[in-house]
Amino acid sequence: MGSYLTSGSRFRAEPLPVASRVLLWTLLAIAVGFLFAETGHTPFFEPDEARYAEIPREMLATGDFVAPHLNGYRYYEKPPLHYWAVAASMSLFGEAEWAARLPVKLSAAGMVLVTILFARRRFGERVALLAGLIVATSLLVVALGRLNTIDTPLSLALSSAAFAFAAFQEHERAGDRGRARAALYLLHISCAAAVMLKGFIGLVLPGGAILVWALLSRRLSIVPKLFSPGPLVLFLALVLPWHLAIARRDGEWFDFYVVGEHFRRYFETGHRRTASPLLFLWVLLGGLFPWTPFLGRIAGAFPSIRRGEWRERGAEAFLQVFWILVLLFFSASRSKLVPYILPVWPAVALLVAVGVERARQRGAPLRQERWVAGLFFGLLGGGVAAYAFGAGMAARYGVKTEAVVVTAFLVLGALVNLLPAGGDSRFPRRPLSTERLALAVGGPWIGVVAALVFALPSAARSITPWPLVAALKNELRPADLLVQRGAYLQSPAFYTKRLTPIVDLGWSELDFGRAGAAARGLHLSEEEFARKWNGPGRVLCVVHFGHLRDFGNPALGLSLPHVLARSPNGKYFLVANRP
Repeated sequence: MGSYLTSGSRFRAEPLPVASRVLLWTLLAIAVGFLFAETGHTPFFEPDEARYAEIPREMLATGDFVAPHLNGYRYYEKPPLHYWAVAASMSLFGEAEWAARLPVKLSAAGMVLVTILFARRRFGERVALLAGLIVATSLLVVALGRLNTIDTPLSLALSSAAFAFAAFQEHERAGDRGRARAALYLLHISCAAAVMLKGFIGLVLPGGAILVWALLSRRLSIVPKLFSPGPLVLFLALVLPWHLAIARRDGEWFDFYVVGEHFRRYFETGHRRTASPLLFLWVLLGGLFPWTPFLGRIAGAFPSIRRGEWRERGAEAFLQVFWILVLLFFSASRSKLVPYILPVWPAVALLVAVGVERARQRGAPLRQERWVAGLFFGLLGGGVAAYAFGAGMAARYGVKTEAVVVTAFLVLGALVNLLPAGGDSRFPRRPLSTERLALAVGGPWIGVVAALVFALPSAARSITPWPLVAALKNELRPADLLVQRGAYLQSPAFYTKRLTPIVDLGWSELDFGRAGAAARGLHLSEEEFARKWNGPGRVLCVVHFGHLRDFGNPALGLSLPHVLARSPNGKYFLVANRP
């Protein structure tokens, strides 16, 4: 470990005993294992999971990997890197849910890995493993790391970019040109991946953090060095080909994607995703559980305003700037969704781990944080018990055993953190070891996660439209026409492997591609649908409950339907024009 990595930080990377290393690595391996585990058939959650599986399925079916299509509609909201990854996985392992989710699970594990690799060399194995465990067990990472969405791969790319620049500025300041250049290449590759996952945000967030950090640390001279020809050419080679190809193919792409999806989405409310400016602060607090009580220790990893220390602790300073800027950037947006804040997790986890370790080295027992953690465990355990057994939800979803296990581990977490250990009562100022902290907080929570993973398949089949989709797969015959009316469910197209014409769809993200879809018979007028419904062929229709009254309405001329199934929430029905 080079002296420049710790000079001025007053941080000692203490050796980790063998027993402690085994314990921390075991906890981490179990936590990461449950990020991957599939314990049964878990159908897609609407709408995102099925959408981000259907688009790659259509790519494989048509051979068109340039222009993304959803149900045959042009769908240019996102660049194609995630679609390509899912398509590659499904081409290797089949068009199954677990194969569609595999790139996301690999990305979640990648977030843990890059955190450990970056932290280990700078702060030692103890901090690295604690930071990795915080990432792997945080509630938001556990939840989003199991869903086929773009947010987790994007978070890996942006986190890698943040860590790459933090390493670059360290090596550049120390005069280590070889490592600085390697870090610079990694920065450009990570930014290219982020751009190809979600657009120009892959440049705005890392670039904005770099500029703010350079101004605060008075190192603006480092900015021109980022545009070294080799890394810059590699970035352009990774990003430009698709952008040029899609722009050449479709003249409307630029206005929809560049102007609409970047500027109008950020500054306007047309996407109907408004929320409080404090949303992401609450998501950070809730999503970091069970480590939320330790978030205040992040201040221990914040350099003082003294110019020399800000420079000496450049990595910590930059990561602080990065996560705060990301939080402020999305909080200011007029379009907000919970997963947007996920890219801050590796940086926040590492800074919390550094702050906790600094406090431990100063002799802090961390009793207040553990007491709050125990209180949260207890309150959550009481809430789960009331919901699962008092409200009967465990029986409804068929997860009684799993609910008992979840409640038991939450109670265990409350007890081990609220009740003082024997050593603590005799030595109230005795510092708490990192291993005991990880075991007391992370151990019970891993048990909770394990039980939830086993409960998920049964619960998902009860809360998603899967019963309707299963009935559809059973009822649908090769000659039947499958139509959707009044709404668009994403999953029927994926599970039936066929496109579904749509009727009477209000505002949706498919509006952009509606004209082209209508020309291909994928967006039907009322008259076209009435002819097909009343015609000689069998028609199955997934219909929003608000449009059931359209059938039998003399003004529309639609005969009464045969109801075949409905979704568990009663929002969608599967009907047919004849048995």
